[in-house]
Amino acid sequence: MRFRPRRYQCPNCQWDFAFRKKRCCPGCGTLLLIASDVPTDAELIAIKSFWLWEPIKEKWDYIRDWEEHKREAMRRFEQHTQEWRTGMVKAEEKLHSPRRWIQ
Repeated sequence: MRFRPRRYQCPNCQWDFAFRKKRCCPGCGTLLLIASDVPTDAELIAIKSFWLWEPIKEKWDYIRDWEEHKREAMRRFEQHTQEWRTGMVKAEEKLHSPRRWIQ
């Protein structure tokens, strides 16, 4: 899995380039962020919308509203952890089920 693309292709103007100067496309100036840029939350709130590299999908993902995206990601994370906890509780119950003792 690559955390940044080998070559960049701007999702806005389709410009193909190898070096991303100032985190922008040299053709149209579209902001293209990758994980290693490490922007602060305050910067992302100020920017509001941008393109973010998704390493699992290996494509650019457009973030229309950072605040909304962040809330949705937290909701999905909480849902995932809740499902995980529920699974762990069920597994614990199976491990510690009452045993019949021979008398």
